[in-house]
Amino acid sequence: MKQVLLFIYGCNLDHSNISFLEKDRLSRFKVEWDYVPCKLNEKRDVLFQYDVYDVNLEKNRKCSSRWFSKYLIDEHQLEAFEYSLSKLNMGMYIRCNPNIRGHIEVTVNDLEYSAGILGSEDNKTWIYLIDEESENNEMIRYKLHLLPKEMRLLTIDTGFSYEEQKVKVKEWIEQILRVIVS
Repeated sequence: MKQVLLFIYGCNLDHSNISFLEKDRLSRFKVEWDYVPCKLNEKRDVLFQYDVYDVNLEKNRKCSSRWFSKYLIDEHQLEAFEYSLSKLNMGMYIRCNPNIRGHIEVTVNDLEYSAGILGSEDNKTWIYLIDEESENNEMIRYKLHLLPKEMRLLTIDTGFSYEEQKVKVKEWIEQILRVIVS
């Protein structure tokens, strides 16, 4: 069975339309969180989740986390959901491996910052996002929507070592701090 996490990312997303699409396209296929099918349904063979990250923190807090919902759908339904998102110009979406999630902490000017990590579906790219795990992230998180688009998330090739990743994340956060403090 294929497992997919669709990561929906953008600024000032239309959360009501995302919720409508979930209700219209997915809700009847919702399964229990710990559901693992004994038999493969030949038609529905994608265990699907989606998560939404709005860089505008106020809008992001208005949407409930979709991470804890799973749906048993087929590839065509997944493509139709993605197509509908694209027609609504709903930011960007990335297919991710739902089993690759984590956090990374770095220290900048004696303060600890953290970023959430997602892995792309093909396991070739790490996607880093400013999270709300560290108190020091608060200033960044509230101003993230004011940053240029290319600074709002960081992508790194999975070939880098953990230490190299930490250096890149630290440089990214330092760059963000220079922009929001100036």
